[in-house]
Amino acid sequence: MRITLRQLQVFLCVCSQQNLSKAAAKLCVTASAASQALKELEKALNTELFTRSAAGLVPSTAALSLLPHATLVVKKAEEIEEIFAAQKAGLAGSLVVGANRASGIYILSRRLPAFKQKFPAVDPSLFIEDNDVIETGVLENRFDVGFISRPPLDASLKFFACFRDDFVLVASPSSPLIAMDATEEDFSLATWVMDQEDTVRNAALRWLQDQGITVSNMITMNMMGAIKRAVATGLGLAVLPYLSVKEEILRGDLVELRKDVNPDHHKSGAQQAARRIYVIFKPDHARPLRELFFKECGIRHVDID
Repeated sequence: MRITLRQLQVFLCVCSQQNLSKAAAKLCVTASAASQALKELEKALNTELFTRSAAGLVPSTAALSLLPHATLVVKKAEEIEEIFAAQKAGLAGSLVVGANRASGIYILSRRLPAFKQKFPAVDPSLFIEDNDVIETGVLENRFDVGFISRPPLDASLKFFACFRDDFVLVASPSSPLIAMDATEEDFSLATWVMDQEDTVRNAALRWLQDQGITVSNMITMNMMGAIKRAVATGLGLAVLPYLSVKEEILRGDLVELRKDVNPDHHKSGAQQAARRIYVIFKPDHARPLRELFFKECGIRHVDID
């Protein structure tokens, strides 16, 4: 093959700089070496790639046709170098993440694609599971890192709180409770749309009890999306993790009520702390790749008080 990667690099740089000397300086080669590479490329393709003008070197029609192909080839070559450099540094390979629903669906599913795009040598995968399954998976090295709603039960695992997962009380923008000075009795008489999963529903009921609200009229659904749609259409009220309804609140599809007495923001008499999500991991397992993941995906200690 007569076309070389160096020739394509010189060609691309001349296209962007429209000046041979500037392109050579940027590539850290001499002007004569850059000129020679360009001549060899033109000879290999049997075409003229640039014409001289007062503005500098102007790409020809042939050069404009070559530009996207040369860009792709050089980019792929750079990716190959990055992949092998990452492998040598321990920053390549698979990264298996286990996460609970809130962090997995509403945070990590959005951050991992950007992480993959920036680090093509890493192959991340995400599994949505319950706390116990995730902790067991981390202990057995099936998950490189996990995200759960409690500290790990096994003392050999390292952990820290990385996200707040406050509950919020949400209603439809058309709910009559928005316009009135609603009391705990009004909320107790309302219809509530709850999660069918026992742990999630019981946590929401306890959260309401901290505010003096007792649920007497309940509808249960097994999907977060269905609950949010039901509330948005005025079917009832709901207590949901803020992470799951943040976008709907910002868009105005849902309205947050009782912010001033939210027990996640104000400690109760029992000194109840804010809800949180913990990242758990084995300290010596996949350390370089894990630290890269933490840094690039914004996984860091969060103020939870």
